[in-house]
Amino acid sequence: MTKSLKLHRNNYGYIQLNRDGTIINTNDEVRRCPIFRKLEDSDNIFKQLKNEEVRMKLHQCFLGKLSQFIVTIDSQQYFFHFLSIAESITSHLYIFNLDELMMENGNNNWNAHLLTSIGELSAGVAHEVRNPLTAVKGFLQLLEQTYNTKYIHIALDEVERAISILNDLMSVSKPEFEQENVISFNVATELESTLLLFQNQLYNIRIVKDFKQQVAIVKGRRNQIKKAFFNLIKNAIEAMPNGGTLTIELYQDEDGTHVMISDTGVGIPKDKLRLLGTPFFTLKQDGTGMGIAQVYSAIQNNHAFIQVKSIEGKGTSFYIRFPNDSRRKDHTISMEGIEMKTVQAGTSLAEFLEKNADAYANEWHEYIERNKSYFFDFYEDPETLKETVRLLTLLVSKSINGIKSEEIIAWAKETGTNRAKVDFPINLAWEVFQSCRGILWSAIRTYYLEEGIKLDIEEFFALERNINDIIDTIIDTYTSYYVKYKDELLRCQRETVDELSVPVIPIANKVSILPIVGNVDTYRAKKIREKTLVRVKELKAQKLIIDISGVPFVDTAVVNHLFKIVKGIRLLGCSTILTGISPEIADTMIELGIEIDSELKTRSDLQQALQEIQL
Repeated sequence: MTKSLKLHRNNYGYIQLNRDGTIINTNDEVRRCPIFRKLEDSDNIFKQLKNEEVRMKLHQCFLGKLSQFIVTIDSQQYFFHFLSIAESITSHLYIFNLDELMMENGNNNWNAHLLTSIGELSAGVAHEVRNPLTAVKGFLQLLEQTYNTKYIHIALDEVERAISILNDLMSVSKPEFEQENVISFNVATELESTLLLFQNQLYNIRIVKDFKQQVAIVKGRRNQIKKAFFNLIKNAIEAMPNGGTLTIELYQDEDGTHVMISDTGVGIPKDKLRLLGTPFFTLKQDGTGMGIAQVYSAIQNNHAFIQVKSIEGKGTSFYIRFPNDSRRKDHTISMEGIEMKTVQAGTSLAEFLEKNADAYANEWHEYIERNKSYFFDFYEDPETLKETVRLLTLLVSKSINGIKSEEIIAWAKETGTNRAKVDFPINLAWEVFQSCRGILWSAIRTYYLEEGIKLDIEEFFALERNINDIIDTIIDTYTSYYVKYKDELLRCQRETVDELSVPVIPIANKVSILPIVGNVDTYRAKKIREKTLVRVKELKAQKLIIDISGVPFVDTAVVNHLFKIVKGIRLLGCSTILTGISPEIADTMIELGIEIDSELKTRSDLQQALQEIQL
């Protein structure tokens, strides 16, 4: 019977791998997985894979292009999560059968979502109805003093019943309605004391108690959990009107504290099982449907797990598991010489990341020193990079419950601009962020192991989307402002080059020369025109020699810009001599049908032009 109580076994395959794909260690579950031929230590995982799609995607994981993927094999969906551990040279591969997980967690998750979806509605209804009922009760109590009390007593009883139902509804839809602190208590004691409340109803029922431990300490809201035990035992007794056996089992193992409450009663129809835990759903004539709803609400509110099995005509069994609570001690553990602080009960993931930001920055630094020491060839100050990782961890911790876009953008903008100023390569910046992503997932894994919390599939993917969205936002913003700064720098440098590339040089009184060197595109030709007109005006030049002997090629657009320069200069009272036209340029101009203005003088070289003006 004890074996049946296990709700959460290791239902995933696990493989520890070297960087070359050599298998170091596996668990039993993965050896039964149909994805592989035969797994043995020291084998290469790629040789044992049956599925080509898995082989290709796993190869991408080793290259750092993927960290997780889903593949359908024999009508079964498998989720692969590849985790590179920062503090070692090994990697870990986790394989989940999604169909099995959905079957195992379906009932628990369905009720959790159902309770959440009707929670607000139920709380609103209860609040609005409970207030007038309380007022009616007060007035009936006043009337009781002067009038016939027979009917007033009936009315009062019904009002009390209505208020009781509404209070039950409030406790189900809003567990915080009944304020209660988390404390340590003995589950065995609570089960014993709850059984004593039913002594008068057990005359035709056989009780079987199988407590493997007489002291089984858990942490939670004791009254909520005790009320859940009460409702389960009460329902079990009522399900056996003609007598039967009530069995209560309790034991502890590495997965936590397990409780089973089962009866040999009428059972629950298979098509009704999924409705268990829904407020107002009941199979009893005079039931309110709030008892089992309170059970599911209390179990969910105390981070425990519940599962039900029932066979109509044979009985029903409820299995409850409270996760191990060693996480609730405040202590320090060591990972590769790095001190990591664990958290107290109820500490959130955000608080955990904030508390250990410095430790994970140090862990990242050690990982970089071991595996990517070339970072420091480009950036001599490792403390600045460590501070970047620390601040990124703090940003993620602040955005766990909602992305703080303004803070992220402001930090990424400043960081991207500063890194661009010191020419820190953008590809290394991306490596910093991606390695931080790995460190953060390692931190998140540590948190959930320390807390003993197991996420269902939807919770895991919601967390994955949230964390990766935060980091992707940081990367996108950083890249945007890094590139923006570099573009601005290039623009300024080009303007400087443009200034230097239009040297209108005075060589005699009112005579200047403009030597043009290099390729001339439309943009540069326009800049030459603008700068030349300004300089001609400043120098009061009457003759300008434009030498293009250093220009290897011109097209129609460039020639048009040169002619515009000549026309503009002419308007300023300055004549132009064009020199240095090469045979290739002349041939191109003939082919393109470009004609030179009759008023524009041309000479073969600069020497001829200087002789003409007698210099």
